[in-house]
Amino acid sequence: MTDELHKRGRALEEAFFTKQNEELLAKLRAQEAAARKKRELSAATGIRDEALLEALAIDGVEPNAMTALTLAPIILMAWRKGVVQPAERNAILRAAEERGIQPGTPQWTLIDAWLDHRPHASLHAAWVAYVKALREKLPAAEFQALRADVIARARDVAHAAGWLHGVGVMSSDLRAFIAELEAALA
Repeated sequence: MTDELHKRGRALEEAFFTKQNEELLAKLRAQEAAARKKRELSAATGIRDEALLEALAIDGVEPNAMTALTLAPIILMAWRKGVVQPAERNAILRAAEERGIQPGTPQWTLIDAWLDHRPHASLHAAWVAYVKALREKLPAAEFQALRADVIARARDVAHAAGWLHGVGVMSSDLRAFIAELEAALA
């Protein structure tokens, strides 16, 4: 009887430690996933503040959405004249690569599709709403850095597309678009 009791006690002990090990392993996996998400958010935004990255991750902000924050406006701008010019396309794809989006990824495929076919008008409204929500979460300095990045990329695409007339002289259409961006990012 002692041998049977010992076996059952050992089985109970093993079951307890197996469950405890599984729980620990699940916690480690969750911690690694959270750390990976924070690294991706940092790469997508340039934000280095760990507490802010943690807050964004907890709030469900996805790195892909942050990348879209900087790319949606320039994609919309490229479509303002009804067709995306090859120079605009190249500038946008270069901006995507600079943000870590590689050819063949779902993000690249989406951007490529947006460049081939005008995105639905709801993209602009979604972008504006996202910016508004993000403005409430980010410290002013971080938000201003994102604002500067979005506007600089818009100017880069405009320059590549020939929307600048001479050194620093913008077309009226580009001035209007930059004003819209600045208002949305104010």
